[in-house]
Amino acid sequence: MKKLIFLLLLAMQPLHGHAQSHRAHLAEKIDIANLDLKMLGEQITASDQTDYQKAVTLLDWVSNRLEWKATDYQRRSVKEILERGGGNCYDLALVYVEIVKALGIKTRSIAEINLATPNAERQQQAGQMVREKGARYSLFGARHNDHRWLEVYDETSSSWLPVDPTMGVIGIDQWVMARLGFGQRKSIDPVISGQMIAPFAIFVAGDGKHLMTEDRSMFYLVEQFDRVHGGRLAALPSWSRWVAAIRLLAGSARHAFEGKENLHEQSRQIEELDAIYRALKNEYQDAQQPRAAGTRA
Repeated sequence: MKKLIFLLLLAMQPLHGHAQSHRAHLAEKIDIANLDLKMLGEQITASDQTDYQKAVTLLDWVSNRLEWKATDYQRRSVKEILERGGGNCYDLALVYVEIVKALGIKTRSIAEINLATPNAERQQQAGQMVREKGARYSLFGARHNDHRWLEVYDETSSSWLPVDPTMGVIGIDQWVMARLGFGQRKSIDPVISGQMIAPFAIFVAGDGKHLMTEDRSMFYLVEQFDRVHGGRLAALPSWSRWVAAIRLLAGSARHAFEGKENLHEQSRQIEELDAIYRALKNEYQDAQQPRAAGTRA
């Protein structure tokens, strides 16, 4: 794991240089009619040597070239998304995935459900869609919402790394701090990230319709959440409640993705998880106070 962290930090050093060197690509007009994703990807990553460097550059390109747009429940092709100049999290992830695949980099799509800031209108809309189209539309509601990103395979570290084009983050440490961190969070759009409090269910999305092939919830939301915070979360009073709640809600969320369960029936548990997360945050920050004071002394 130390090797992985070192590689990530080393690879991230030239990120700003890559971003600057590829700004010209952000301004170039894309030939949508004759779109060749492999050629486009090669142009964007022309100065990169490794798959990881290419993944970083492509993230910068997608996150800065395309604008986040609210969901309108229309399924679009990569060409249509590029022509539109943006889309929702699913659209941004789709563009990234298809370009990465064209370059021969291994990738897989990720489906998530997260705690979200309360929104009565979202609940009303979700409830109506559940009645009209089925339980799968319970993936969003008053205090939760769904989100899409992906993982790319890093041959150097032999591991899957998270990539979120909506947030503009790559790598486990960046992802955890942007999605679960208790301090200021990195994001392309602070408004969007501010609405997503913390994920509570994460799955590898299969090729089949609404099929979730692997549960990554415990890996990201328990193991890596604690590791990135120095292993100090596991000692906090609310940690065991967090772990139990993640395990419970992840199971219900998987069934909701597959259209087998109405996640709105877990509204009390989702509200309780929100309270647990806030308790964890307070406990963690309180625990850092003596250490901070001692450092200053």
